[in-house]
Amino acid sequence: MKARRKTRGDRRGGTALVPGIRAVEAMLDHQPGRVKSLRYVGARDGSRGRLLARAEELGIETRETTEKAIAERLGDLRTQGVVAVVEPAGYRSWSALLEADAPLLLAADQITDPRNLGAILRAAEAMGATGALLTSNRCARLGPTVTRTSAGASELLPVAMETNLARALRAAGDAGLQIVGADLDGQPPHQIDLARPTVIVIGAEGRGLRRLTRSCCDAIATIPLGGLTESLNAATAAAILVYEAARQRGGTPLAENFQK
Repeated sequence: MKARRKTRGDRRGGTALVPGIRAVEAMLDHQPGRVKSLRYVGARDGSRGRLLARAEELGIETRETTEKAIAERLGDLRTQGVVAVVEPAGYRSWSALLEADAPLLLAADQITDPRNLGAILRAAEAMGATGALLTSNRCARLGPTVTRTSAGASELLPVAMETNLARALRAAGDAGLQIVGADLDGQPPHQIDLARPTVIVIGAEGRGLRRLTRSCCDAIATIPLGGLTESLNAATAAAILVYEAARQRGGTPLAENFQK
């Protein structure tokens, strides 16, 4: 079996690579000032051609490259023939995320698969979370795979990194936030007051929350299931819980749409 090539550039600092049409579109829509250039492979037509034309209208350099050059940086990660070279957002301060107005934060408890993490961050940003927390050990980090899977959301959502999750959650509690873990044997989400400043903790698929992590939680949210499937994947659970928080808080586009 051919060994899978690892992607490079999964670190903050210098420049970051944002692969894929949707992820690059998100950068051009929301933070075009961070986009230094676009690299592309193939014809300038269809979605790719429109994306390149838009970048050039914004004064962003576009340059044709080769599949080999992209593979040297991104391995076998699919790019749809477009990669943006951007200024990396960098990790934010956890204390700063705690001080935001009405914080709604998502914390990852040993989510090691970068694709799972990307899907979680995509759901969190789309549903209105104000930030996310990763750990430096046993957790995927921001990088091209996460960016591609999140459709660019990982470069838009403020993300902090701490060495110890339990300590970070205790700091959040000391700052007045409630800690809500997603796990079994808890309350339905609508019975928990998610309008309060909140950190929602998502555990790894299969294992769930670690014992120490669960002990830091003020409440456990269990999503009721009506079918034969026994559980949801981590990204789906994150999306449901953040959506419920947005619904309870009101005044957001999500909550307004829900109430119509």
